[in-house]
Amino acid sequence: MTSKTLGIVAALGSAASWALGAILFKRLGDQLSSPGMALVKSILSTALLGGLLLLVGFEKIGLQAMLWLALSGAIGIALGDTLFFAALKYLSPHTLIILLTGGQILTVLLAVIFLGETPAPLAWLGIGLVVAGITIVLRAKLSGERQPSQLRGIAFGSLSVICMAVSMVIAKKGLTEVSAMEALFVRMFAAGLTMLLFSAFQQQAGDWLAPFKVPGLLGQFFASVCVITFGGFWLSLLAMKHLDVSIANTLNSAEPLFVLPLGFFFLKEKITFAALAGSVIAVAGIALLCIG
Repeated sequence: MTSKTLGIVAALGSAASWALGAILFKRLGDQLSSPGMALVKSILSTALLGGLLLLVGFEKIGLQAMLWLALSGAIGIALGDTLFFAALKYLSPHTLIILLTGGQILTVLLAVIFLGETPAPLAWLGIGLVVAGITIVLRAKLSGERQPSQLRGIAFGSLSVICMAVSMVIAKKGLTEVSAMEALFVRMFAAGLTMLLFSAFQQQAGDWLAPFKVPGLLGQFFASVCVITFGGFWLSLLAMKHLDVSIANTLNSAEPLFVLPLGFFFLKEKITFAALAGSVIAVAGIALLCIG
């Protein structure tokens, strides 16, 4: 398997994992607080990755790379995931995933500006199609009465998108020296430390963690964390290590293809024509981005 093929497979695997993760976390979101979910997810992910790296061995990480990865974790995982979980309380997984697809466009633009990547003209056409697809879905979801809860979800989701896009560009600077798994460990450790400091400052750690005492809830959450950690996060970093940030992240935008059937089967969500059409247009834009 070539490096490029590995990157493509990893990116699509990450997209499928994020779609499944959004479904799983949506089912837990009504019982858990958003900061609590972000805190426990970071701690569990750090423990899982640390245990695995003890078996395979750590590589030496330079100070500059570690600082870039730590900053990426604090912004993209600690803050970004907290906002992501908050948005899930007000939006369906499909709507939020489509919104996150828009974040891939922001990542492309940031990669062009700060990393010097240069997408071809065909790729820019793909960007236009992705934006059009997102607009169709969001207008369909928010048609009729605009409920404050939906608008609040869009606001949280948009802020989450910005945090994740910025963090991906920052992470690329640290990925040149270390493996994707070790980079993810540093990012998760930094995110967990950030959430612990925030909880100590707010003096709300007890309130955040109390719901996890419900029998069976922590086990369900742990399974969801495994999907996101090794599927969503690790595979996305592996894809970025073997592909340009712009290409890797646009391939990650294929979540709508996976979240539609998952939402239908697990959450009994109806697949409207607008949601389907918008998703198809967005994915067509992704295809052009890959070709370009």
